[in-house]
Amino acid sequence: MSEMNSHNLAVDMDYAEFDREEAEEKKSRKTKAGKPASVPHRTAHRTASVIRYFTVAAAALALLCFMIYGRVELSSLYTQQSELESKLTRLQSENVALETELAQKNGLTQAESYAENQLGLKKLEKYQIEYVEVPKPNVAEAAPPQNDNIFVRIKKWFLGVLEYIGAQ
Repeated sequence: MSEMNSHNLAVDMDYAEFDREEAEEKKSRKTKAGKPASVPHRTAHRTASVIRYFTVAAAALALLCFMIYGRVELSSLYTQQSELESKLTRLQSENVALETELAQKNGLTQAESYAENQLGLKKLEKYQIEYVEVPKPNVAEAAPPQNDNIFVRIKKWFLGVLEYIGAQ
């Protein structure tokens, strides 16, 4: 039985030594002010990987939000385009109707109808048309004087040369 107790004592001593080492490790972690020293490497690594995963997840979420926003904007632009196209079609058909109405009001048949009904005028028959010839008026042209001096002749010659070469 004493062997058993000695064995138990050895195990108890190992636990005591483990507790003493743990207490010393805790003391060594504390700084002069009594605050815990820097987090051990293993804990810092875990914190960094958690932050990294959180950052990647946030970036993926932001990318997803941007994609959804882009799709919403694209959909609204397509809706706006279809509305504008339908408005354009409607305005083009109104334009055709107005052009037709304008052509009817300004057409020759409308003018003839107005002349006959409102003004009491009638179309001329061929036997009613008479052609009148107007004589051409007699026009006299003045001849240029022949007694030009030398300077006027030089000027005329120079203007003729300029006209010939296309400078005027």
